[in-house]
Amino acid sequence: MAQRRSGNSHTTISVTWNDKDEFRRFAKEVKKTKHGIMYESDAVLFKKMLDYYVENHADRNDFIPQTYPNKTSPNVDLPSSNLEEPIAT
Repeated sequence: MAQRRSGNSHTTISVTWNDKDEFRRFAKEVKKTKHGIMYESDAVLFKKMLDYYVENHADRNDFIPQTYPNKTSPNVDLPSSNLEEPIAT
C-alpha cells in the first residue's frame, strides 16, 4: 500500500465513471459565477457521505485495515474456510 507523504492532505480514490456520475448528482449549488453555476467538489461530497455513514452505522473497526495484505502486515486471524490445503504434486 502506498504510504502517505509528508505534507499531503489528499489522496486519489478510483471509482467507475457511472458511480462518479451518480455521486455528482448529489452536489449542491455553491454559487453563481459569470461562467455558470459552481457546485460542491467531490471532496466535499465525500466528506458529507462519510459523516452520514459514521453517524448511522455502528459497525466501525477500531483499527484501519489495509486494502491489500503485504509482508509487513501483522498476522490476522481470518475466518476458516471449507477449502482444503492443496495437494503437492
